[in-house]
Amino acid sequence: TLTIGQLKRQANRIAINLIDRGVTKGDRIAFYGQNSIQHTVLRFVATFLGLTFIPLSPTFGKYEVKQEFLSTGATIIMSSAQDFNKFQGVLDDNTIRVKLVIIFDGKYDTHVNFDQLLAEGKDKTLDRYPYFPVNPDTDMFFLIHTSGSTGPPKCAMITHRAMIDGCQEPDIFLDFDQLDGQAICAMPFTCGHIMGTVLIPLQIIKGTQLVLFGEFNEEILMQAIEKYKINVLGAFPSIGRRLIEGDLVGKYDISSLKGMSTGGAAFPGNIAKQIIKKCGIRFREAYGMTEFIWVTVGSNPNEEYIPGNLGNVAPGCELKIVDLTTGESLGPNQDGEICVRGNKILVGYLNNEKATKEAIDKDGWYRTGDIGRYDERERIFITDRLKEVMRISSGNQIANVSPVEIEQYLLTHPSIAEVAVVGVVRKSGGHWPRAYVTIKPNVSGVTSEQIEKFISDTLANTKQLKGGVVFIDGIKRTAIGKVDRKYYRTLVKDEVLNY
Repeated sequence: TLTIGQLKRQANRIAINLIDRGVTKGDRIAFYGQNSIQHTVLRFVATFLGLTFIPLSPTFGKYEVKQEFLSTGATIIMSSAQDFNKFQGVLDDNTIRVKLVIIFDGKYDTHVNFDQLLAEGKDKTLDRYPYFPVNPDTDMFFLIHTSGSTGPPKCAMITHRAMIDGCQEPDIFLDFDQLDGQAICAMPFTCGHIMGTVLIPLQIIKGTQLVLFGEFNEEILMQAIEKYKINVLGAFPSIGRRLIEGDLVGKYDISSLKGMSTGGAAFPGNIAKQIIKKCGIRFREAYGMTEFIWVTVGSNPNEEYIPGNLGNVAPGCELKIVDLTTGESLGPNQDGEICVRGNKILVGYLNNEKATKEAIDKDGWYRTGDIGRYDERERIFITDRLKEVMRISSGNQIANVSPVEIEQYLLTHPSIAEVAVVGVVRKSGGHWPRAYVTIKPNVSGVTSEQIEKFISDTLANTKQLKGGVVFIDGIKRTAIGKVDRKYYRTLVKDEVLNY
């Protein structure tokens, strides 16, 4: 456990130590690993110093980690010992300019560890916050990769201004002042996901007592609710689904739980209704994205639940619904593309001017790729997705996975001529990727197991072909040569995987 005062003192000691070690403005800190107290302290170290930090998903394999280091220019790495073992060989590449590796836990012969930094740190505080000068409107608070809807993930650049405004939202996670006493919040979101990146510091600022999870499953969650008297639960839809399908709710005393807030994916209405009834709690669903922190304030938990209701537009956000053909603004109860602008928007995609111009118009409107509407009370509803990403969940980790990213990697296999990847629905929620593969002429003997191993040796668990490999004679494409994803989604629309 750690108090707010202890967090601040530890972050100051380590920050001063890092300054003595030559850390300076312009350094970028990459975080890789599961949530932990040490992890959280080191995130505040980056904030106190005014350095850009780069949250990496703990699901990443060495290939993704290397690409992150190369694209973001990370110079400092903070990782658990176990996770560091996965990718340490990447640092042998002389194009990667990492000058310091910090291990969260335990000791590592060749690198400094958290306890060492803490012990060596001077028992005083920085004379200013942030220590290195920051322009809130142009300097990056963090760099984080998006899911990638039409190609490999893009790196969103989020400024200090966007993060500051995002952390000042009123009651964005739940109406905490309606709880009896202090809010005690279970936070099963990893730092590598935008939810964990934003919500963990937000709840600390609000004075919430946080319960973080490294290893996670629903049994561990129920035990934590009973033990720590948790009264607020943050959850992805996949977590909610598994709670109501099992007998865990009746097995543990969760009477302290008063509310659940969710985001990161559309929450099925039938699942939400069952949770409300079975657990006797209030429910809130909000809307945000990597590129824009908090679009809505979330549905009102004190009103009757309406499936798909994401609440009113958040302060500091402008929103319009536009016709998909004409681009004209639409009125209430008309479906169109959701566009947003405001201080919480990304300033662009790192090293990708083309993608930035395609996403943000000359007037500052960001095209979300989501289809939605608003009603007479200006509540926002999402009705469809333009994006083609797959949502892959594993324990407390959820990832938006681009089929194009997996396809491009599979095309490096010497025997593969063409490939199309699609998500197959899982009974427990989310998808598993499936690859439809065409083998090159005059090549024989290639098996699905070989292709699955080609992926498993390098890519993250969330990108494994657990939906299978199907060999076909040719990939169906649109008139302009793109993979016809609608066709492949139709092929699997009636399938449900039991694993």
